[in-house]
Amino acid sequence: MRTIPALVVAVGLLASLTACAGDSGPGSSGCPPTGDAASVVTATGSFGEKPDADVPSPIVTTETQVSTLIEGDGERLVDGSPVIIDYTLYDGATGREVEDSGYDGTAANPITVGGQALAPLAAALECSTVGSRVVVAVKASELSASIQGSPVEPTDDPDAAYVAIVDVKQAFLPKADGRPVPGESGLPAVVTAPGGAPGISVPDADAPTAQETHLVREGSGRELTADDTAVVQFTAVTWATPSTVTASTWNNGDTATTVALGDPALPAPIRDALVGQKVGSQVMTVIPAAEAGGADSFVYVFDVLGSL
Repeated sequence: MRTIPALVVAVGLLASLTACAGDSGPGSSGCPPTGDAASVVTATGSFGEKPDADVPSPIVTTETQVSTLIEGDGERLVDGSPVIIDYTLYDGATGREVEDSGYDGTAANPITVGGQALAPLAAALECSTVGSRVVVAVKASELSASIQGSPVEPTDDPDAAYVAIVDVKQAFLPKADGRPVPGESGLPAVVTAPGGAPGISVPDADAPTAQETHLVREGSGRELTADDTAVVQFTAVTWATPSTVTASTWNNGDTATTVALGDPALPAPIRDALVGQKVGSQVMTVIPAAEAGGADSFVYVFDVLGSL
């Protein structure tokens, strides 16, 4: 029997909330700047379909710049928002297309605004709205990998740029926003930092002998079913003295991840803890060693940010 941590890795679990004021967007105070490197790029075509783009070359930039081609009327993205996007990436030096998302619904893994993964491209989406098509120009030296994870080509020009045309299709909560629920005696206490990361205090006592699941915050969104893919942030610690963090998306570039609740490889205790929970909830579950498949008991705290 594989242990809980091993199964978590197998299904990809190891993969400051700052809202922009009012209706501000790119170029406004506190939001990514606009500039010529982004605004010279034009594109035609409908949102959600691959654009017919004109990328004049060479494009150079000394900073990340954003230009809005289509402004959506959905929620505005803030630091920490996981988002689903379609995109086409271009080499600014040549105007040549590097890759695209396929525009076929297969790009279902969210990127997190402000997260370390795909910085500075991910950070550039802050203040844009769902339904928007934006042009993002970033310094080539600051983009270490393409959106699909492939290495990008090195360049000797310190101002060389990559350009992405991004359709912002869907966004999720940056952290659990449900109402606080009182703790239970004998279970770990959870204190949440302003940015959303939980601090977990394990009591100096024996772990429960059966799984126990408790709401730290109760959300008001839709209820997760066994057929859903949940979008979550999570932290896992050992029930021990001292307790040790064994995995955390909050420490992995603040990057939200997805959990396919119907995946047969998903450990049953994780599925049991999440199915039936509402979006916006923060859920703590204690998994005893016997159910974890190893020598240690574990405490998981999940922020349920949405579902696919």
